[in-house]
Amino acid sequence: MRSPIRALAVAIATASALMLSACAGLPTSGPVNPGLPLEADTQPPDISFVADPPQPGATPREIVEGFIRAGSGTRGEWATAREYLTAEARETWDPSANVTIDDFSQREYIEAGDDSIVLNVTAQATVDEAGSYDDLGGDDLELRFGLAQEDGQWRISEAPNGIVLDDARFDVVFRSYALAYFDPTWTYLVPDVRWFTTTNPATSVASALLEGGPSPWLSGAVANAVPEDVTLAARTVPVRDDGTAQVELTPGALDLDRETLDRVQTQLLESLSGAGVSAVQLTVDGQPLPASRVETRSTRVPPQPLVLVEEGFGFLAGESLEPIADLSEAIVDAGPTAVQVSADQDAAALLRGTGAVARVDAVNGWADVDTRPDLIAPTIDTGNWVWSVPRSNPQGLQAFGPDGARVDVAGAWPDATRISAMEVSRDGTRVAAVVSDGGQPAVWVAGIVRDGGVPVRLGEPWMLGSLAGPGTDMAWLDATHVGIVADVAGDTNVVEQLVGGPADVVTAPAAVTTIAPTNQAFVPRLLDTRGVLYVRRGTNWGNASGDLRVIVLGTVQGTPG
Repeated sequence: MRSPIRALAVAIATASALMLSACAGLPTSGPVNPGLPLEADTQPPDISFVADPPQPGATPREIVEGFIRAGSGTRGEWATAREYLTAEARETWDPSANVTIDDFSQREYIEAGDDSIVLNVTAQATVDEAGSYDDLGGDDLELRFGLAQEDGQWRISEAPNGIVLDDARFDVVFRSYALAYFDPTWTYLVPDVRWFTTTNPATSVASALLEGGPSPWLSGAVANAVPEDVTLAARTVPVRDDGTAQVELTPGALDLDRETLDRVQTQLLESLSGAGVSAVQLTVDGQPLPASRVETRSTRVPPQPLVLVEEGFGFLAGESLEPIADLSEAIVDAGPTAVQVSADQDAAALLRGTGAVARVDAVNGWADVDTRPDLIAPTIDTGNWVWSVPRSNPQGLQAFGPDGARVDVAGAWPDATRISAMEVSRDGTRVAAVVSDGGQPAVWVAGIVRDGGVPVRLGEPWMLGSLAGPGTDMAWLDATHVGIVADVAGDTNVVEQLVGGPADVVTAPAAVTTIAPTNQAFVPRLLDTRGVLYVRRGTNWGNASGDLRVIVLGTVQGTPG
């Protein structure tokens, strides 16, 4: 996914160019006045295209072309687009049913008859009525339109529900918002990325949270404090000038205890923060409900890189190494080739030079827990369970508990034939993996269903997107993005994949093997085969280890609570 600053700049430039080309009477001379500076936390403005209405005497093809263009005009619930429809079709067409994101240059209009037009599109992705993004990778779709004469003018009598936007317009008309749920222990907030128009997004976000529920792939993996009988009582969620969203709830909210109200308040406040909301006031029949935000645990990681060097294992601070008490010595002794340390830094998962997966803790030192052949780098979760799987057997996923228990995690990547990388999210509710079914490798995620904290199965896996080459390593960069190192025809790419959206691909230094997060979004660390540590600075990768040779670049699952 494009970084927020780049995405905003592209969106504003695209919208400006498109609106200028569509409008007449704008001044073309005079002084140039400076605009507002672009800050990192600037919210994208509500940019709405002004679509042209149908022109008198337009042909059937021109009517369909105009209707497709008018799909970018969201004001008045697509009022201009509805002018292209017959009176009857206006009552049945549902523009919010889905969005098809296509390649504009590949659109093909075919006149299938005097009253029929077929539009062939190359669909890159779709967004459904719940705001969920689905990567299609360039599928060919056929959209059929029936036309009829109404008052002597051609109008569309039959149209598929939804709208079609090319990717440039989609980036302006829609924006991603993260609905917030809890992990089952009510410790962490878990984002569920959705896409809504920038026209009154507070209403769309609040409605999705209060009336929809989590995405299907997260079913059973997250907790929702909102009861089924509590929904929005008003059609809109107004936001005051001071950033306070006024959320009117149905009377069922009066029966909620304070703890539940606080959790609902927390979910709404976190979900609406992307829509420019800084406070939430819950009401029933206009009367305020007492509620405040609950404390949740952060998933940020320490700023220093976690490394194995000749001097030992620990956090690299300048030229000094800060070991982890009761862990570093045991990790060095185990001879690891990959290391992931728990958030509390009291346990770790290792892939050893022998090929075995080991567990390390502050009490027992290290011990092998999985000696099956061809294991990939393991991952450790919030309960200090170590996850391990053979490269050639993705369904053989197992988890090893702190007390020595071993469980077979059911439902793991059922159609995959190979897995090359895997990592549990820092909130413990999701697992991401790079798998293939004998063909093109792809990035998948699945929710983790637990029983009393024990990971017993994965939910229905969801493909985020395909990779142009084999993926060699992956890491959760933050709560909503995974980073993947991929080998593409001998070149190294880093794929920054939004969980619930598109990916951004950047070129990396040669021979990179490992990726790790920093405490800054979109700034991963990389390690190459020579032991050089890199950090991205703008568009370049800078040497972050100097003359020091890094043997292993580790990751850590958060910061101590």
